[in-house]
Amino acid sequence: NMNIIKSPSPNFYSRQGYKPELIVVHITDGVFPGDLDYLRNPAPPGGVGPVSAHDLIAPNGDLHELVDWQNGAWHAGRVLNPTAKLLKKNWLGQYINPNYYSYGIEVSCKPPAVPTPAQFETLKQRIKDRLALFALPTDRDHVIGHKEIYSGKTCPGPINVDQLVIDLIIVPPNMVDKEAFKLKIIEAIKNL
Repeated sequence: NMNIIKSPSPNFYSRQGYKPELIVVHITDGVFPGDLDYLRNPAPPGGVGPVSAHDLIAPNGDLHELVDWQNGAWHAGRVLNPTAKLLKKNWLGQYINPNYYSYGIEVSCKPPAVPTPAQFETLKQRIKDRLALFALPTDRDHVIGHKEIYSGKTCPGPINVDQLVIDLIIVPPNMVDKEAFKLKIIEAIKNL
């Protein structure tokens, strides 16, 4: 029950044959809808090159789809003293542009403000859906913050990626009908 709005950005390129293997969480450090416009601008003001992400999550929880997942968005191309474990290098030992094999989600938020509960819900739902689509495990190696690729940044600021991944793994007890859950597991075992 995510509200998805198509808001295409021209700022993307081919994945050069790579598949998405990382989900990178960002905050825009801007205010909606100005940050949405910025991510869709082929020539943003101020002399900075154009940028984009696959998704932007608005304060009301709406998800704006900017770049198709099959293309590379321009959200994490620079690498500096990374701590992310799954970054790729070429045969010369140089980092391959992470935009080719990552998926970027921007949460519209300008610190000291923090993301809204609606944004957190959409973010968790989108990460969950994308991990499933890309057949990736739900863990801290595959879901990372931007600063884990580029250590000169504090992005995603107020978003605690550790907690995000824990929330994705653990279903709150009030969300689970235990009996129905048990039957599903029995059914799954029978079908093995």
